[in-house]
Amino acid sequence: MSGPDQGLVDDVRRVLSSAPGGSPEARFEREAWSALLERVGPALLTRERAPSHLTASAAVLSEDGTQTCLILHRKVGLWLQPGGHIEGGDASLAEAAAREAGEETGLSGVVRPEPVLLSRHPAPCAPGVVDWHLDVQFVLVASADQVPRPSDETPQVAWWPVDALPPDRAGGVDELVAAARAAL
Repeated sequence: MSGPDQGLVDDVRRVLSSAPGGSPEARFEREAWSALLERVGPALLTRERAPSHLTASAAVLSEDGTQTCLILHRKVGLWLQPGGHIEGGDASLAEAAAREAGEETGLSGVVRPEPVLLSRHPAPCAPGVVDWHLDVQFVLVASADQVPRPSDETPQVAWWPVDALPPDRAGGVDELVAAARAAL
């Protein structure tokens, strides 16, 4: 993605300022990411930015909050929420999260505009070059009647009961699902 639109940069500022800050760690991440955006500028929204860049993901929950749709990530080999890089044409971080969820699961729904978590985790996109994904995590509510479908990036996609998540899941999934359910 080259040259993020100023509207998207403004949305990122707004979203980061509204991110949850219920713990010292959460407040630190919120403030650090905001400061990094001011220092680095729009380049922080591009996948080329090293050693870290922003991504967007969504906990996909059923309308009643009893199920979540997870993907088996091809590179990571673990079950996690759908998400990924911000792309040209994304008008907001929430829209980027919804687009990624649609691409990786085939599901559609309503994405909540406020993030439920900020997650800094190792980036699988460019090992040795990009160290961190700064993942802004949202909630997308979808009908559990929809049947998820695999994609090139996600060989397996499935609905899981929130109280019986797969054992081979990525770190942070439990925290995200709990935060998403609380946001419902």
